[in-house]
Formats: sequence, structure tokens, C-alpha cells
Amino acid sequence: MNIVSRILSVAFPFFVLLPFGAGLWLKKEPGSMDFAYFFYAYLAALLLAVYFAVRTTRDIALPLRALLSRIASYPVKQPNTRNVSPVTEVAAVVRSTDDFMERLKVQVTDLTIEKELLGALLNGLREGVLCMDTQGTIIFQNESVDTLLIETGAPGKPYFKVVRSPDLLEQMKEALSTGEQKRGDFSIGGKHFNTVCSPVLLQGKSELFIVIAYDDSQEHNARRMREDFLQNASHELKTPITSIRGYAETLLERTDDAQKASFLAAVLRNVQRMERLIEDMLIISKVESRNVPYQPARVDLESYMENLRMLVAGILEQKQQNLEIILQQKTIVADPLLLEHLLLNLIDNASRYSNASTKITVSVSRTGNNAAIEVTDEGPGIPSQIREKIFERFFRADQNRSRREGGSGLGLSIVRQIARIHGGNVTVQDGPQGGSVFRVLLPQTPD
Repeated sequence: MNIVSRILSVAFPFFVLLPFGAGLWLKKEPGSMDFAYFFYAYLAALLLAVYFAVRTTRDIALPLRALLSRIASYPVKQPNTRNVSPVTEVAAVVRSTDDFMERLKVQVTDLTIEKELLGALLNGLREGVLCMDTQGTIIFQNESVDTLLIETGAPGKPYFKVVRSPDLLEQMKEALSTGEQKRGDFSIGGKHFNTVCSPVLLQGKSELFIVIAYDDSQEHNARRMREDFLQNASHELKTPITSIRGYAETLLERTDDAQKASFLAAVLRNVQRMERLIEDMLIISKVESRNVPYQPARVDLESYMENLRMLVAGILEQKQQNLEIILQQKTIVADPLLLEHLLLNLIDNASRYSNASTKITVSVSRTGNNAAIEVTDEGPGIPSQIREKIFERFFRADQNRSRREGGSGLGLSIVRQIARIHGGNVTVQDGPQGGSVFRVLLPQTPD
């Protein structure tokens, strides 16, 4: 029986018997036999209506009250006192709600397990992890967060009251205001940290912010010691190498013996190779440590490239190679000194791996918000499996050619570091007519 029939059963005596009884009331006097019949009939109908009302209340209200009680006390388990209503709709609501609560219980259990697992994983990380909401309130802090960065017991507090590092504080503030990822690299209290603050997006909107702080003090100190060693060793080697070169050149000019001349020429070639290696070591040490000043400016490429042509003339003349310059972009924003190192190394690399009487092309164009610098050679090309490795320090695609040509193995590594300083990157691909094309993208400010 559905709820509509229940309502009709309650209302029936009033809608049917009441008009009939009213008619009798109007025609018969009180105390007559007909009036008595009407009175008792109406009384029976009234009692029947009360019965149906009570039964309806019990079949509808009591199951719903029990259901509301179970929902209000969820997830605390209640005694099994489910009232199954004979009313079809009410019984369906009770069953559906109970099934939903069982499924919800399973889902909540799974989420709780995942939360505990995630918490255990985050607390086991070496990196410090923070999580804050869009209002800047810390909602999670793992055990690896260094107290130099943020005080313990931070969850539930605003980030600006618990963050101790000014650099991290500014980074989190910028991430909150812009909704973008922010990175940091700073030292505090004798330690060095790399940090990143990233938004967690839900349907394209920032809902949370994750802060990861990595203590790389050991790597930073080792890197600094290595750079100091390279710089000191390079400076110490310069003096004896210069002295050896001077003596060798003097002896070569004064000797008439062909055999002695060939030996001295070999000494000079190796001295020049050592000088180049020392110079490249100094450059890459400065570039990687960011000790070299970065001073971007708008460069007039027409005059700049003509000066570059004169700088590389000595390199290209040895193989009778030709340099072609194509400028689709007349100006570029870059550090002039670093840009010179970048181009010199790319042209020198192209010359070394190309045959005599070949052409090297340098072109500059605009690609979106980037300036694209391409250096194309007519060499043997670079296999795809080593195209990433050639930018590593001291890696040589052809060991025999590099030794013969006097390469240091640092030129392309310097190119990559200079591109990164500018916020760009360098890639290599096959040339349209063979050889290789080195492509450097440097971000530019909109015109």
C-alpha cells in the first residue's frame, strides 16, 4: 500500500459519512432512532479514522525517525532496530538510505586508510612537506620540516606566524597571491635549501598549496668546494702553462732542425689545448655557480654579429670554412658577454666537426616570446641516442676527432648553462641537408 492510498483511507469516512450524517441531522430530531443510528455510525467512522491515522503515523513517521536517528549518530553504529514500513515509498527510502550509508562507510574507511598511508609516506620523506589552504592556514606538516624554516606544531596556524625563513615566507606569499608555482634557493642558519611552492588545482582553481623543502647543504657545500678547486687549480696552472708556451715558441723560432721543430710544434699544440681547457674550466665554474654577472641588455645583432665574425675568423680560416649569418630578428635581449661565449662555443663546435671548405650558418629569428638562435653545420650529424649526453661535461661524441682537434669537452655544457641563465634551453636536431642544427631559445620581453 502506498502513501496515497493511506491518505485516502483516512479521509474516506469524513468525505462519505460526514455529508450523509449531516443530512440526517438536518431532518431528524435528536433522540430519534435514526439519529441514534447516525451517531453510532459516525462514531465508528471517527474511531476508524483515528485508527488509520495512528497506523499511518506508525508506518511512516516511526521508520523515518529511526532513520534520522541513525543518520544523526553516523558513523557510530546503532542497534539493529530498523522499522520496515509497509508503505512502499517509505520502505524504499529507508532501504536506499541504509545502503548508501553502508557504501559511505566503506568509502570513508578506504579514505581513512589512504590518509594514514599518505601521512606515513610523507613523514618518511627526506624532504620537508607543508600543506596550506587558500587562506594561508597550515593544515599539514611532516616530521622532516627543518625548524629553521618553520616552527613545530604549525597545523591550524597562519603561515606568516610560524614560518621563520624570510625567503620562504616571501615565496609562499607570492604563490598565494598569484596562484602560480614559485621556487626558492637560499641559505639560512648554515644550511642551504631548495624549495618549491605549488598549487593543487581542482577544476582549474587552486584549492591547496604544497610546499616542499629539500635540504641540499651537503651537495651545495660539495659543489662549492669543487668550484673553488677548479678556480684555484686553473689559476695555478695558468702560470706554468704560459711559461711553457713562451719557451716553446722561442725555441721553435730559433731551431733549424726539422725533428726538433716537429717536437716543439707538438708541445705548442698541447699547450694550446691545455690553455683552452683551463679557460673553459674557469668559465663553466663561474657559470654553474652563478658567479658570473648576468646583465641583460638589448643587443643590436647586425653590429654584434660582425664583431663575432672577426672573432671566429681565425678558427674558420684553418679549414677554409665560410660563416653565413641570417638575421630575421634585428635585436635581442641577452647578456652580451654570455651570448658571445654561447655563440663562440657553438661555432667552434660546428667548425671542429665539419670538413674543410664547408659552410656554417648562424640564424636568429623570433618564435612566439622567444628568440631562436640556430647554428647549422655540414658535419656527420649526431646520433639520436646521445643528443642529451653531448651537453654533459667532458662528453665527446667522437673521442679521436676531439683529441685531434683539441676540444675540451666543455663547450656544449657551457652553452647549456648560459641558456639556462637566460631562462631558455638548447636542443640539437638533424639539419635539412645533413649535419646538425643547434637551436637555442631565449625568452624575450613582448615588443
